[in-house]
Amino acid sequence: MFGHPLHPAVVHFPLALLLSATFTDALWVLGVTGATHFGALLMAGGLGMGLVAATAGMVDFAKLDQAIVPNAMQHMAAVSLAWLGYAVALYLRKDSLFAEAPLSAATVAASALSAAVLALGGWLGGKLVYSFGAGVSKPRQ
Repeated sequence: MFGHPLHPAVVHFPLALLLSATFTDALWVLGVTGATHFGALLMAGGLGMGLVAATAGMVDFAKLDQAIVPNAMQHMAAVSLAWLGYAVALYLRKDSLFAEAPLSAATVAASALSAAVLALGGWLGGKLVYSFGAGVSKPRQ
C-alpha cells in the first residue's frame, strides 16, 4: 500500500488477539478468571484477522525475490499450522463463544501449542525482514 508491504502492518492484530486468547486460557487454568467467553471472542477475532493478514502476505509473497522464497514458505507453514491449531481450539471451546463455559484440557493444550508455533512463525517472519530484507525498499539514489 503506497509503496509499502501491507502484511507487516496488519499482522500485529491476529498476533495480539490470538496470544491474548492463550493468555486468558492460562489465567483460567490458574483459577484467576472465569472469562472463557472473552478468550473465545479473542480467538475468533484473531482467526478472522489472521485471514486478512494471510491475504496480505500472499500479495507481498508474489513480490519476493526468489532467493528467499524457501524461507517465506517456512514462515507460511508455521503460521498456517498455528492458525489451524487455534481453529481447532476454538471448535473445541465453541460453547464458550456464547457464554462462560469450562475449557477442556485439549482446548488449553491446542491453544498453548498454537501459541508456541505462532511465536516460531513470527520469528521466521522477522527473519525474512531483518535478515533477508523482505519488503524493504532500496534507498533511492
